[in-house]
Amino acid sequence: MAKSRKKKKVQPAHLKTGLPGKRSNTFLEGCYAATRRIFRALGEDESAFDLFTKRQKQKMFIVTILPPRIAAAQGHTVPRHYLRYVQDSLVTFLKRTYFDEEAGVTWMDMITVGQQLLLLFHSEEFTEILQAPQRELVQRLCSVFEIRDLFNQIQLHVANSIKMTLLMLSQPNFRIYGQRTIKQMMQANDPCLREVIHIVTHERQSLRFKYRNRERTAFRIAMGQYTDSVPYTGATIAMRKIYPGIQRDRNLDIYIQSHAIHRFKERIDTLYPLMRNEFFVLSLMLVQQIVQGPEGTQYIACIMPTSEGREVTIGYFAFTIDGNSLLVLTLLPLLSSSVPEGRVLHDRLHLSTEDVKYLGMDRLSFFYEVDIDRIPILRQILYDELHLDYIRTLYNPFRIGDDSFNEKKTLFVKNFFRNLEDRPFDSGSEQDEE
Repeated sequence: MAKSRKKKKVQPAHLKTGLPGKRSNTFLEGCYAATRRIFRALGEDESAFDLFTKRQKQKMFIVTILPPRIAAAQGHTVPRHYLRYVQDSLVTFLKRTYFDEEAGVTWMDMITVGQQLLLLFHSEEFTEILQAPQRELVQRLCSVFEIRDLFNQIQLHVANSIKMTLLMLSQPNFRIYGQRTIKQMMQANDPCLREVIHIVTHERQSLRFKYRNRERTAFRIAMGQYTDSVPYTGATIAMRKIYPGIQRDRNLDIYIQSHAIHRFKERIDTLYPLMRNEFFVLSLMLVQQIVQGPEGTQYIACIMPTSEGREVTIGYFAFTIDGNSLLVLTLLPLLSSSVPEGRVLHDRLHLSTEDVKYLGMDRLSFFYEVDIDRIPILRQILYDELHLDYIRTLYNPFRIGDDSFNEKKTLFVKNFFRNLEDRPFDSGSEQDEE
């Protein structure tokens, strides 16, 4: 005979999730600590928070504001791991960037605690029950920082953080991502207010063109929508930037062929893979620095920011113009014979294109793996004359690996130049590569 089982008593839903407005002591203590830091950041003493009663302090955090939630816009396809990456990157950014570093107040503190405090302090229902010292404190705080100013600053910091992340995730030959703020929402059974930011997608734009009797495909360089007022923007460049003397100016749409994307990945090999599109946008859409090569050919400098806030060249985009489009063909390394820095090296040492590839000098990692200071002839040209030593001081968060030299490769390059003999000079241009 089967044993009878007692029916398990189902716990009421409100007991599972907690009563609305109920906050744990740990949660409240964290809010109180953040509030004291915020008071200090706004010019008040931290002890001023103790002017409020225990009940008033608890009332301040009956409703809490959470950091924005990232979701895909309806009808837009975004991989789930991309959504998680954007969400995690935003939270990390807010926790590590400061509203007031001296007071220890992060932007996460201002979103979760600062907004709630200022909203409450602007509420007549809350202020009318305050005593004189409390009311004067609240008035001072509200006069120091307007709630609208805080909201605008928070929106700007959040939007910029997400923008940089989406720039990295976008690929001109696949999909461009943007963002759109939709609404405020409350969590079920929990008075938590949070903004929902929807990720929108812009499918790639491509065109077919003929270059040197071959049909090729190129993809539009673009930035996705980042605010409700700034839509998807395709990159353009003024014809006058390339040819300053022309009489009739016009804008050219900028496209990049897959070959250039692969060459960038191969030659600018010290970057995190996600950083490529950000540098396409920075170089081809924002900076657009035109450089003339040794034989009069025009290039667009591939730009990287330094930790000091400068912008330096790490390569060159070769391009052609076809109708109303500028088509990026390839990425030439700094030591290519077709570009200014590389021509100096080739002319002085009579290196061939094959020599450069053989030594790995066509990759940015060469400057990090090889101790150039130990190779006098290279140090004199690359560092003393061309001043390319800036490459080793580039903005570290963009790069993979560490700064330790490869001893084996350093000896290999050193022996090559020690035994270097005169040889026929190969002036073949790397721009001709397929």
